[in-house]
Amino acid sequence: MRQVFLDRASGLVGVLEVPDPYPSSNRIVVRVEASLVSAGTESTVLQENRQGLLGQLRAKPRLLRQGWREWKLGGWDSLRKKISAKTEGLVELGYSCAGRVVAVGENVQNLQPGQAVACAGAGCAVHAEYVSVPVLLSASVPDAVSMEQAAYGTLGAIALHGVRQSHAQMGEEIAVIGLGLVGLLTSQILAATGCRVTGIDPSADARKRGLACGCRAVFSPEEASATLTSSGLRGGMDAVLICAATNSNDPPELAGKITRSRGRVVMVGATGMTLPRDVFYRKELTFRLSRSYGPGRYDPSYEEEALDYPPDFVRFTAQRNMETFLALLADRKVQVDSLTTHRFPMEQAPEAYRLLDDRAHARVGIVLEYPRHSPTPPTFTLKLLPTTPTGSHQCGVAVIGGGQYAESVILPLLRDHPEVRLRALVSSHPGRAADLARRFPFETVATRAEEVLHQKEISAVFILTRHDSHAALATQALLAEKHVWVEKPLALNPTGLREVLAAWSQKPAQRLVVGWNRPFSPLAKWLFAQAPGLPRQMLYRVNAGPVPSESWLHHPDLGGGRLIGEGCHFFDFLCQAAQANAQAVWIQESPRTAPGWPRAQDFSGLVQFAGGASGLLLYSSTGSPRMPKEYFEAFGEAWCGTIDDFKRADFLCGLRQRSQKRPRADKGQAALLQAFLDSILRGSPPPQLPTQVLESSLLTLAAQLSLETKTPVQLATLRSSLS
Repeated sequence: MRQVFLDRASGLVGVLEVPDPYPSSNRIVVRVEASLVSAGTESTVLQENRQGLLGQLRAKPRLLRQGWREWKLGGWDSLRKKISAKTEGLVELGYSCAGRVVAVGENVQNLQPGQAVACAGAGCAVHAEYVSVPVLLSASVPDAVSMEQAAYGTLGAIALHGVRQSHAQMGEEIAVIGLGLVGLLTSQILAATGCRVTGIDPSADARKRGLACGCRAVFSPEEASATLTSSGLRGGMDAVLICAATNSNDPPELAGKITRSRGRVVMVGATGMTLPRDVFYRKELTFRLSRSYGPGRYDPSYEEEALDYPPDFVRFTAQRNMETFLALLADRKVQVDSLTTHRFPMEQAPEAYRLLDDRAHARVGIVLEYPRHSPTPPTFTLKLLPTTPTGSHQCGVAVIGGGQYAESVILPLLRDHPEVRLRALVSSHPGRAADLARRFPFETVATRAEEVLHQKEISAVFILTRHDSHAALATQALLAEKHVWVEKPLALNPTGLREVLAAWSQKPAQRLVVGWNRPFSPLAKWLFAQAPGLPRQMLYRVNAGPVPSESWLHHPDLGGGRLIGEGCHFFDFLCQAAQANAQAVWIQESPRTAPGWPRAQDFSGLVQFAGGASGLLLYSSTGSPRMPKEYFEAFGEAWCGTIDDFKRADFLCGLRQRSQKRPRADKGQAALLQAFLDSILRGSPPPQLPTQVLESSLLTLAAQLSLETKTPVQLATLRSSLS
């Protein structure tokens, strides 16, 4: 299929071929018939992504501080990767469209193929021939509403939610600052509810459109400041909705001037947020923000898990706001036909976006039109143009998943390896797949793993998806007789671990590697080569830093939490250092007092190994970012050793001391990858044996059980359950 993108490097908008989307369990795939280019919002998107690094630093000085910290902690390579992420790659455009359903996920019950729907959401309701959208970010289109009209559904939901936040009542005096597309829709909705609407905009053309969209009167900002506090309006406006887009603080300052005592000010758009305290204080004004389309937006449980809010408690969610707006269109209480100033075929999208740069042309709503094919499911896969192979390319590789870790660490290693041929990339997100395929020489991209697991040209599969899919994908790949690299953790529960091990036992010739790379670090290898014996006591301290509370990592069914999702790295390292199986583990949590903060961000625990060795793990999210992230200490018979953030290692034995330093942290990813490829191509010993994979995984699951039960856990119990 085709999709519209902005290329950050060139600043140009183009239409590219990408793989067709596939509906996950709580999503639908829609064949788009019309999508809306919002002149105001998308102009801002273009400007922000075209300004380059220096422009971004001027607009957001905090980025300079972040860059300095990244350089201090990770060196130039780490900083270069961060800069590339800000200045390179493709940006998906669009967030409001309408079309007909062609496929539904297994959990979707209320929609069927052929139904007309309006779709919302940046990153999903994009300008593309097919889109995959969370079911709760879609709404059925009434028969009386055309597809072009329904394409305004997202913008209408934004305007409607802003009106709800203002608590506007019939007969009230309401001002709308900013008569762009959202402001004009807001004015119409307010007028339809019986409010007396005043529009404010510096553009004379916008003020004319405001009069046609329900405004009783219109003013420039200067005129509004001088006249709208007159006694004829009872000392000011009952409420002001700010629908403008500017970095200036002028809109909130004007809103404070023209609002009556104890009135309401609602921020719907995006402007400066330095409120004039004196005015807001003396008038005791209420200031509220309007969050996008309504309740549910940005909530992963609502969007991705389709957990709707009960109407008895949340009457109007994002979806129900869209449905209400579409009903207003059907009843002709709100009209959008006059707001469409330009229409373009989808393939002429670059010309449509050039209009946004042309200030000489009046434009409000720009609609992209799509060919009306028969409503059949998309094919879900696409063969890209062949790349130019270099080197021997003996190992054909498929990569499943295209997240940040894949982009910054694994894909560069694979691209630069002379014995790897990048055969296929699988990502559930077509835009992401297209972006990575442009920067890494993949031959094929797809949106389903099944499309590549049985290709004969593929020898190894790299699974770089979210944690909840690791076990199932590793099982499928092993049964398809592929060598498997799966990022940690291998499984979130004993059932998943049992399935992977069962598949591995059926295909013992296949290599299985989990991304536990720390034991392959050059400094770790050097330290344990110096030691005359095994360590008796170990300490692993991790200054991990916080992860936002809304991150999928904290979800027990998606990420498993930080102990499973990240702690498994350090449990594996302790196992390899002790060279013994763990016997018992006891984990205790240091709870955070902040309301809503996820559990198990800070924990410590003791691991007892066979033979008497012990290891202490201290994992904290509260430390200073100036402290190095990882520190390891080991004590043996008359010796001790340390590894400081994988940049320096020290070994002391008697009166002797030896040290090793590296210019930047090397945690062993490249060495583990090379060992994995050597075992495939040259028959070298596998970098990880089945017993190691089993024991490190068991220790992680036992640690999680100890955290939940607040008691020590014996690993013998878990071992017997897997036998």
